[in-house]
Amino acid sequence: MSEEPNWQEDVKEPDWSSGVHAEDSEGWDAPVPLAPPPPLPLDAARLRGIGFMAQAVATSLQVPVDLPAWLGMAAASTAVGGRRAVSPKPDWTEPVTLYTMPVAAPGEMKSPALSLMGRPVYAEEERRREADKVAVVRDRRNRKMVESMVSEAETRVIKAKDAAARSKAKLNLEAAYSELEELGAPLVHTQLVADDTTPEAAIDLIAEQGERLAVLSTEGSFLGNVGGRYSKNANPEIVLKAWSHETHSVNRKSGPPVLLKRPNLSLGLAVQPGFLTGMGETGDVFEARGLMARFIFSMPTSRVGERSYDSDPIPAEVSAAYNAGIARMMQVVHDDPEYRVMSLDQKAQDLFRAFWEALEPRHKAHGDLAAVEGWAKKLPGQVLRIAAVLALYEEPTTLIVSGEVMDDAIALVPYLIQHARLVADLMSEERQSKLGPARAVLDWLRRVDQRGRFAAKDVEKAVRGQKWCTAMEDVDAALGALEHAGWVRRIEPPVREEGARGRPPKARFVAHPETFKAKGG
Repeated sequence: MSEEPNWQEDVKEPDWSSGVHAEDSEGWDAPVPLAPPPPLPLDAARLRGIGFMAQAVATSLQVPVDLPAWLGMAAASTAVGGRRAVSPKPDWTEPVTLYTMPVAAPGEMKSPALSLMGRPVYAEEERRREADKVAVVRDRRNRKMVESMVSEAETRVIKAKDAAARSKAKLNLEAAYSELEELGAPLVHTQLVADDTTPEAAIDLIAEQGERLAVLSTEGSFLGNVGGRYSKNANPEIVLKAWSHETHSVNRKSGPPVLLKRPNLSLGLAVQPGFLTGMGETGDVFEARGLMARFIFSMPTSRVGERSYDSDPIPAEVSAAYNAGIARMMQVVHDDPEYRVMSLDQKAQDLFRAFWEALEPRHKAHGDLAAVEGWAKKLPGQVLRIAAVLALYEEPTTLIVSGEVMDDAIALVPYLIQHARLVADLMSEERQSKLGPARAVLDWLRRVDQRGRFAAKDVEKAVRGQKWCTAMEDVDAALGALEHAGWVRRIEPPVREEGARGRPPKARFVAHPETFKAKGG
């Protein structure tokens, strides 16, 4: 009788580049959700007097309180006029100026909200322009007369018949030059606010207006101009530097150079969602340069469909108090010839330190701030700026931020983060963040139940034809975003033997086990 064959099952380990590996299920941290967060409501009371006015405007216009609130904060920043900074500790100083951007669809009453919250600034501008009239007209008349004297004296020097006459003419010319220099820079009418201006024109206005300017608008035209709507080249320099009070100089082919020692810009831009989704390559430039990271964003839920015809008007005392508060800031802070640095009282210092220490670990690679990483790094500075504006609105003469005010500013942090994430998610539609493409890859992994290792080229074949995927680099960026958020892990190829032929293998990826449980991402 012959022996039974001794069959042995041929079990092979999966190749490193594919299949399911036991070690791939181990050592994962919880991934960061990629789904946009729901918008948190704004507690307007945290914005103190500005919030009270914003709530009254929101009730009357039946709009989210966020819209008038952040336009009101921009108006208060305008009233500060770059004359204050705030310092939490030695060697850290934040200019007290704000860039705010509430986002609302067409028909959401953006213009009436800006008109009401900006009214005291516009009224102060009109009052000052009226007061400027006599002085500006007199300066122009005197300047014209002296310039004629200079021109006439120059002609006499040129036409002098002998040395004695030329010497006398030169003395008269020097006297005319001196008189012209004594006039100084030409006087101009006060302009506190611009609307649809170019960055080049903004630089000239800032130079003319004591190195400060505000752009308050219900359109994104200014940022469109900064992004190169007319010149085809983005020019964000003045917007970047004015937020930080950095020196800015411009050399021009025609005309004298412009040197701004401490330019200040306040921005309150109520824009439509389409402005953010339509920025295209300009948005890439803004994101790379850190411009969008300088904004306080708000993207509240619309009240359209829930409004009623009758609404309570703005109480006269609330409007009067707000208008008077902004006007007093203009008189005390905006008109202060000195640049002063505010500090924090002991309670404010303790609160701010605790906030900073709690925030810092969230900046790690897989922290919940990954989707707004650049923006989040400036969040502590934004909190200081908000607190300082609130303190100055309540008492324009103060140089101290109290603990109570700091507590209000810090309480806004969850709101600020969620709304920044909402805007980042909105902008992902036009490649401004990688959340949209990353979610598309995550959806593919779930749809095909890709539990084993895979290559970037597998993803490219699957998503080819989607709007965001135009090249392999787009897939690499989406996978990079997923890796950054902890949804995939990169598997590097084994070390090649020396002298091995062929192209070196590329890295593979494996999905987090939670990918196939969570559906929201």
